[in-house]
Amino acid sequence: MAESAMPQMDFANPLTLAQVLWMAVIMLVLYILMARWALPQLGGVIENRKRRIDDDLSAATQARTEATRIVAEVEQAIRNAHSEGQAAIANAMAGAKDKVRIEEEALKARLDAELNRAKGEIEQTRRAALAVLRPVAEDVTRALVERLTSRPAERAVIGQALDAAQQ
Repeated sequence: MAESAMPQMDFANPLTLAQVLWMAVIMLVLYILMARWALPQLGGVIENRKRRIDDDLSAATQARTEATRIVAEVEQAIRNAHSEGQAAIANAMAGAKDKVRIEEEALKARLDAELNRAKGEIEQTRRAALAVLRPVAEDVTRALVERLTSRPAERAVIGQALDAAQQ
């Protein structure tokens, strides 16, 4: 027997041939087991995982769409609330201005009435004062005319002069 460099490649040895044969049988059994049982189960797991990922992506897409819609609704509600708030402020300002204008007009009317009443009272007081002073003025005027002219003064002329002075 010639000795070879690698004993595991010595096919003349009956043990090596048996080992190669058993290795081929085991590989064939492993291939059949993998092809008929393990790989289909692994394929099912992969398919389930793919389906679950697709479902999750679909749910995420729907959630994003829903979130976008809700954000748009919230933004619209904010814009509506802002415009309603501005309208309410404008209405309140207009109402306050109207109220102030009405109160101002009422106060002006009351002050005008009080002013007119005061003017009437002043006029009455002036007339009363003039009525009281007229006889005194007539007496003083008559006395001055008589002293300056040494003649009796005429009551009609003094009356006319006092009437002209009062106006």
